[in-house]
Amino acid sequence: MSFGATTLTEQDMSRLAPIEQELAKAFAAELGKPSPAARPKIPEDACIGIDLGVSDPGGTIRLDLEKLLDGRLLVQGTSGAGKSWTLRRLLEQTHGLVQQIVIDPEGEFVSLARHFDYPVVDGSRLDTAALATAASRAREHRLSVLLDLSQIDREAQMQGVTAFIGALIAAPREHWHPALIAIDEAHIFAPFGGAGLAATSVRQAATHALTDLMSRGRKRGLAGVLATQRIARLAKSVSSEALNFLIGLNTLDIDIRRAAETIGWDASKAFDRLPILQPGDFVASGPAFSLAPATLRVGPVETRHIGARPEMIAPTAISAADAASLLDLDELQTASQADEEVRSEQSLPVGMRAVRAFIREPAFADAGRILEVLTPLSPQGAAVSDLADYLSIDGSRVAAALALLDTYGAVDIDDVGEGRAVRLAKGLTL
Repeated sequence: MSFGATTLTEQDMSRLAPIEQELAKAFAAELGKPSPAARPKIPEDACIGIDLGVSDPGGTIRLDLEKLLDGRLLVQGTSGAGKSWTLRRLLEQTHGLVQQIVIDPEGEFVSLARHFDYPVVDGSRLDTAALATAASRAREHRLSVLLDLSQIDREAQMQGVTAFIGALIAAPREHWHPALIAIDEAHIFAPFGGAGLAATSVRQAATHALTDLMSRGRKRGLAGVLATQRIARLAKSVSSEALNFLIGLNTLDIDIRRAAETIGWDASKAFDRLPILQPGDFVASGPAFSLAPATLRVGPVETRHIGARPEMIAPTAISAADAASLLDLDELQTASQADEEVRSEQSLPVGMRAVRAFIREPAFADAGRILEVLTPLSPQGAAVSDLADYLSIDGSRVAAALALLDTYGAVDIDDVGEGRAVRLAKGLTL
């Protein structure tokens, strides 16, 4: 709302006294301008909460938003238990009350962003530096955004999350505002014990970022809301920081025991109740819900949920000949035969390919004999010139073998006087 050179925002209006707000509205009407609206003030002693669902006895289970911001939340349940549905319900109900940042590894929440008209940050089109900048700007301007990582591989997802969350945490103090950071399938980014196909350094960095979010994030206004299939698959440094829990269907013994410890149930009660929970049923525990665990059915959602399995639809009847034509099997067989050699090589694990490449080197046999000589001499080693005499081979063959071993980090070569000495690399055992 503009008055000459002065613009009143909703926040400005909220700071005015009631009589001043009325005067501002009257002045706006005089100028023929839209009347500025002030956000309703919430009493200081009021509980800012949402209706999450209905309890077993029929009462409403409310979630205290301020206690959620203080204590974070972990939603856990096996595949199909309703974790994504629950996240969607929570985000829909808290929209407009707090900034929301959704990290979506499977593209399930794009419909939510479109419904509430906030931007989708496509992780496949931005590098890590750009993602960090986007996170900083979202923090500065208190923008709700969705980070879609569904079009990139797991390692790239981890790198993107590390950069994005790191920038959220590193924001300057003047940008520390309350925000929900909802992360679906959190075990992808912080796997227990470092499990996963991504490089070790990438996994460690991503796990450290989520740990920071769940620990240091509270003072910065960042509340992690994580969903995972199994507590046992999520790094303990991450799960241990949550004070609020929603535990859904569990069937494995180890998961039931961990869940029982989490919500304060004895094992017998957990084994009786958790395996028979229906999809959408959760046990709520923590200060954001109530002092004692309570079972609830999560309420409905407004936006389209795409996390459920597709409906059963009978396939179209088709003959074998027509099916083979659609598959173009003859062309595939021809291509397979042409690529057989390359395919057999590339299908091997990286370590196996490295071993095969090592064995195929012309100097492999001499390298093996040199290793045989150096092993009993470790850690001292031997002069390079002595190796040629001892093995009865010329110096060029020794040099080629040592170059091969050096390529694989198997030996250390040093200049000693006018010659050179070689020894097994430190830590190498044969």
